[in-house]
Amino acid sequence: MNVDKLFNIPSSSIPSGKNKRKLTANPNIEVLKAVRQKTNPEELEETSDFVTRNTNSKTSQPVPSKSALATSNSSKGKGKAVQISDEVEEQEYYIDDYEEYESGLEEEEGGRFYGGGLTDEQKRILDLVDQVDIEEPEDLDLAGVRKMILKFEKAIRKNQELRVKYPDDPTKFMESEADLDEEIKHLLTLTEVPDLYPQIVQLGAVDLIVSLLSHENTDITIDAIELLNELTDEDVVAEHEEGAIKIFIDALLENQLLELLVQNLSRLDEEEPADKQGVFNTLGIVENFTSFDPAISERIVRETNLLQWMLNRIKVKTFDSNKQYCSELLAILLQNSRANRLKLGELGGVDVLLQVLNSYKRKDPKDSDETEMMENYFDALCLALEEPEIKQKFLEGEGVELMLIMMKEKMMSRMRSIKVLDHALSTPMGLRNCERFVEIFGLKTLFAAFMRKGLKKLKKNYKSFTEFEEEEHIMGIIISLLKNLPRDSESRMRLINKFIENNYEKMDRLLEIRENYETKVENVNKEIEKERETLDGDDSEMEELYLRRRLDGGLFTLQLVDITIAWICFEESAIKEHVSILLNRTGRSLSNVKTVLEDYYKNMGDDDQIEAEDRGSSENVKESMDVDNESLVATKTDDTLKEGLLKEKQIVEMLIGSL
Repeated sequence: MNVDKLFNIPSSSIPSGKNKRKLTANPNIEVLKAVRQKTNPEELEETSDFVTRNTNSKTSQPVPSKSALATSNSSKGKGKAVQISDEVEEQEYYIDDYEEYESGLEEEEGGRFYGGGLTDEQKRILDLVDQVDIEEPEDLDLAGVRKMILKFEKAIRKNQELRVKYPDDPTKFMESEADLDEEIKHLLTLTEVPDLYPQIVQLGAVDLIVSLLSHENTDITIDAIELLNELTDEDVVAEHEEGAIKIFIDALLENQLLELLVQNLSRLDEEEPADKQGVFNTLGIVENFTSFDPAISERIVRETNLLQWMLNRIKVKTFDSNKQYCSELLAILLQNSRANRLKLGELGGVDVLLQVLNSYKRKDPKDSDETEMMENYFDALCLALEEPEIKQKFLEGEGVELMLIMMKEKMMSRMRSIKVLDHALSTPMGLRNCERFVEIFGLKTLFAAFMRKGLKKLKKNYKSFTEFEEEEHIMGIIISLLKNLPRDSESRMRLINKFIENNYEKMDRLLEIRENYETKVENVNKEIEKERETLDGDDSEMEELYLRRRLDGGLFTLQLVDITIAWICFEESAIKEHVSILLNRTGRSLSNVKTVLEDYYKNMGDDDQIEAEDRGSSENVKESMDVDNESLVATKTDDTLKEGLLKEKQIVEMLIGSL
């Protein structure tokens, strides 16, 4: 910072030319006492006043009297030279036209240097700051936390007493609520000491905070919700001991926090900004809980009406942050929970998801936030479709038809609609969806995507588009059709004919895909081999990691492609001859396809192990004395999946033998 420039006197007040004044940087009393020349009384008085005003503000010594000064012979004209010297040095000060300079200063009144360099507004702010009784922050140790919670408890008690005493006169308890609000804000500092959460529970703070969720003033309730959201924030929890956090969360659950939070949602009016933020923080608490312990998600859905509230909330047409948060939380609650997925079906959630997705069949989301919300809806639907009951509701809600429309329109939703169909048609429980897919001419739309029609437009318009992911899901759909469509049925014949028509162009494309993914897998294998050379000793522990890398690197899609090739060749001998010719041109043969299938078969698990797990599961159910309907349905579903896995192993074994 340039100090000289900052404290430069405005040019309009500085005399120019020969009248320029020369002053010591800090005139003091010793300098003035050494004055040898005397001036007349009027000049001396003006000079004394001038020097006094320009003396350093830190100097508190008085200005010398006239008798202490030695006056000099007065000179004529406006400019008077006063010789001032001491034992050390001698300097000359030109005191001229002081009245003109003083009038210039008066014109600067209210400026940067008037009154200490502060404006009137700045003075008022400093006065207010001086009036505030600044309290020292509490030490964040156990004693400080205990004191903080005690003040919080007193504020709650005082507010309750005044509300009971003056229920019809808010002015009587308004100040106490302001104090309570302040104490809640002070508790936010507890996020810095999560290790003391067990002591906070012992001091009764959890009961006090949860009690505020039923407070008559929703502003106090919103403050309490914000506090809970901060105390359970994922970042706070992740950086400290899990045991301390668990004690705190368990105490909140025991005080029926989840039920009170959901009940409060009906009290909050999202038209008000504060209430809208309260809803957002409520959803944040739920996410924090499920992030800490995913098993809590089932308790949330089972013991509260949150899932129903969220389904109603996402049906609102206007987009906002809370609607987006609901879509994200919906996908979280459906992860790894069959019970929550079935509950979604009972509440009509499949129809709700199809309705909200319907708005994106011919238009794209407006921005990145809305795009994220749309993808959350698709993810939630894919998760739900893992259950056979949801596949049936998807069929009844005309989900297959909607996804096909999205595929045809080639909007952003096309990329996710293929993924949904992959989930809806998979496993033996997807039979009815497979048949419906063929009935409404889905093969034409599917193989148009398979042949990469419209791919350039998608790549140009959507940076997030990945051909790798789309090919994987398209191959998944084809495999599901081959597995589920009955042999010798019309639907299956239409599927096989697709690979024969137009001089086997679909098979040519299939072999092209195979060549691309075979190259990808070879590159991954080379990387793995280089890593193995650097490892010392046994690398058996790394085998599972290596397999996963190979699957992610393209092996999974290559396996789907080779199963399709083997299956089509098994059912149509003419296709087998065509495939053999094309493979020979690239130095490959059906034996390469066979090798991939053998590797796939080896990693499917042993038949004895599958049957043992099946028997163990059945015995556990029989031994249980309290088996509800949901458990029976889950057991039946598991049995169906195991039967499907055994059947698939038999199919792969048959295909290997046919090559």
